[in-house]
Amino acid sequence: MAKINKEPYKAFIVPHTHWDREWYRTFQQFRIRLIDLINNLIDILENDKTFSDFTLDGQTIVLEDYLEVHPERRAILKKYITEGRIHVGPWYILPDEFLVSAESIVRNLLLSHKIASEFGRVMNIGYIPDPFGHISQMPQILRGFGIDNIIFWRGIEYDQTQGNEFIWQGPDGTELFAVHLPKAGYCNAMSLPEDTDQAHKLIKEAIEDLLSRETSKSLLLLNGVDHLEAQPHIPRLVKELNKRFTDIEIKQGNLKEYIDYAKKTVKPDINKISGEFRSGKDTNILQSVYSSRMYIKQANERGETLLENWAEPTASVAWLLGNNYPENLIWTSWKWLLKNHPHDSICGCSIDQVHREMMTRFDWSKQIAQEVINKNLDYITDKIKIDYLNEDELALVVFNPLPYSIDENVETRVKFHKEINLNRVKVLTIQGEEIPYQLKRHGSDYKIIFNPFKVPQFLEVNYADISFTAKDIPACGYKTFTIKAINDLMTSKEYETDIRAGRDYIENKYYKVIVEEANGTVTIVDKLNDKIFKNCNRFVDGGDAGDEYTYSPPLNDQIVISQLNNISIQDVGPSEAILKISGKMMLPAGLKSGRKSRAEKMTECSIESEVKLYSEVQRIEFNTKFENRTCDHRLRVEFPTAIKTDYVYAEGHFDVVKRSINVPDSEGWKEKAYKTTHNSGFVDINDGEYGLALLNRGLPEYEIIPDNNTIVLTLLRCVGWLSRGDLEYKKGNAGPSFATPEAQCLGGHVFSYALIPHQSSWDDVRISQKTKQYKTKILTQQLKNQQGNMPGNFSFFQLEGEHLEISAIKKNESEDKLVVRIYNPTNVNTTGKIKLGFNVHEVYLGKLDESHREEVPYNNGVEIELKPKEIKTIIFEVLLHK
Repeated sequence: MAKINKEPYKAFIVPHTHWDREWYRTFQQFRIRLIDLINNLIDILENDKTFSDFTLDGQTIVLEDYLEVHPERRAILKKYITEGRIHVGPWYILPDEFLVSAESIVRNLLLSHKIASEFGRVMNIGYIPDPFGHISQMPQILRGFGIDNIIFWRGIEYDQTQGNEFIWQGPDGTELFAVHLPKAGYCNAMSLPEDTDQAHKLIKEAIEDLLSRETSKSLLLLNGVDHLEAQPHIPRLVKELNKRFTDIEIKQGNLKEYIDYAKKTVKPDINKISGEFRSGKDTNILQSVYSSRMYIKQANERGETLLENWAEPTASVAWLLGNNYPENLIWTSWKWLLKNHPHDSICGCSIDQVHREMMTRFDWSKQIAQEVINKNLDYITDKIKIDYLNEDELALVVFNPLPYSIDENVETRVKFHKEINLNRVKVLTIQGEEIPYQLKRHGSDYKIIFNPFKVPQFLEVNYADISFTAKDIPACGYKTFTIKAINDLMTSKEYETDIRAGRDYIENKYYKVIVEEANGTVTIVDKLNDKIFKNCNRFVDGGDAGDEYTYSPPLNDQIVISQLNNISIQDVGPSEAILKISGKMMLPAGLKSGRKSRAEKMTECSIESEVKLYSEVQRIEFNTKFENRTCDHRLRVEFPTAIKTDYVYAEGHFDVVKRSINVPDSEGWKEKAYKTTHNSGFVDINDGEYGLALLNRGLPEYEIIPDNNTIVLTLLRCVGWLSRGDLEYKKGNAGPSFATPEAQCLGGHVFSYALIPHQSSWDDVRISQKTKQYKTKILTQQLKNQQGNMPGNFSFFQLEGEHLEISAIKKNESEDKLVVRIYNPTNVNTTGKIKLGFNVHEVYLGKLDESHREEVPYNNGVEIELKPKEIKTIIFEVLLHK
């Protein structure tokens, strides 16, 4: 790089808009403004050849939104994008990085690159100006798409960077040339007046601010902000400003020109910084959005799990067996999901109507994904040979989409023809070995038979709801069981089982869970390690005088602790046992008028928590129902650990992040440091010899209370305002002060979480894999005798090696090849092997963008070695079944 004193200063005025697709107005309302913006932009470009550049916020969804109304203008948009006068991508939408999965971020970039390439050009700049913090693995993700830079605003402290530019190093060592926007954000040259004198004053102030943190001769002036249109007088203004600045060249330009010149003129000793960026010292980080409208986070987790763990892997298997890969359907499902991932959407910090519309998109994404999965499983099971069943028997195929074999509870409904009476069943392996099961209920039901050439048939059937533990379900494969209908009324067979229950406890071979009758908390005994955890599953409720962005307890808060006294033991059998604890919490109805304390009026809210153990499954599950009838409060659940350590481990994005339990002194910060922070699926406290992991489905906010190192999981945060300017934790508004009564989350809610006490550390006992297993569950299909060429048990993919995870199994976007993504979330070098149950022709080492060059050998599997925190994409050329 050239020395900084040999090149002139250049200031790039970059016209742009920051496009919040929905926020304090709905998508359709903002889209009308988008149509005006693009129409006016095209007019400017048509009439002024000197208007060289406009950046559409790094997004491509704006093209779809506009062209849905004006499809006739596709050609002219393509013309200006190809010419490099309109800049789009690399994102489909600008996501909140923490609240969506790692693979969602990858799909976001994949989709944007597909769309932008159709228009002739993708902006190869990691422009992501406004998310509320940045994940640790963003350097490796962007590099996987050939992007070596990033431009962002929030989350990092200005004295860390010591300049406008620095090097951001990911946990694996990957580096990005990083640009930290000024405290003004992405609008330091917005709304420039037509008057040259006034514009000169504003530009001079912005340049002086940039020069105070100078690390290169390249200066970025962002001419735009939320929803602003292009200013046609910019080319004239640039000419006039160049007459005023004798030592700085002013240029209308784009982000790539700025980055290229910054790299050319940067100082040789700029700072190198690693880790995630979550600090509110200099910019609002707004991380209470992790718990705003929790129902949205739960719906998103369900959608991502369906697509990543079921739809894509099963579609890949069916494709390799000869089926067509349903690429368009899968992308349609992904698009409905991704449209909910902008930060104002997934964060739950918009008006009520926006979030109502989001739930419809979640439903549409889920419906498509579920139908794709059903069709995939139908295709796969049609190839299994079944020729041994009697009339009163059926085959139950249990699927495991994960790349390692598992022991898991199967809870399913089996359906027999109405002429076959049943009062109970037998569950047998295909070798004829009877295994313990639990009959939960039986009766009459209907089965729908679809035929593309006939009207649907509704057949009456007899059913049995059963539960059993399936052992050694093959990796990314299936295992078949025989279910035999039994008509006699004799008592079911007495099975040997590890399930036990008493008046106030349930247990299996791993754990004993005892309810404390005085308050309804549970004591957990780890039988293998002789450890005891008391006061678990205690519910604590406090006031919240904040808004959708920020938790802010009232000055005089009132804390309510659960005292639940209705206790029952249910569904005890060979397969499972449930401990049900319920009662009422008397909570203040809301806040007093001054918002400094909670209301005196108390309202009754019912709460019911089911604690469940399965036979020979090392996991304690909790399913909690809460009827919220109060406002302005936060409900959380606590698990004291008494494990002495200064650190906590939280699942992140292609990473498990180690964080200090201690919160920094944030006196004088723009926004006070949060005690709560983010997880993507589990939180683990351990001292290296023993630990406790708390898993969850779609509950991303946790806190560690240093006293006793208690893990606290947020269940609900209920507020009534989009933004307020009178908060204790944050100065000023983060958005307009609109009332959002539906953010109070009144009504019924269900929360799912699980506990795994364990030896050693989280990585040694594979908590990451166990979390994925807990979130994914299993699916079943039932069959009768049929022809086929596949065996009753089979594994299509298998991952060998400790610590490794596979995050994606899907078809390549541009070739008939299989993509398998693997990563190492630990801090140690790790080796592994991927085996396929298909004939492999060639194997390549690819990138996140699914391009590939380097061939790798396949010898009964692919040997792989991953550095700490490294992500690898392996691409298989497989001989397809015809």
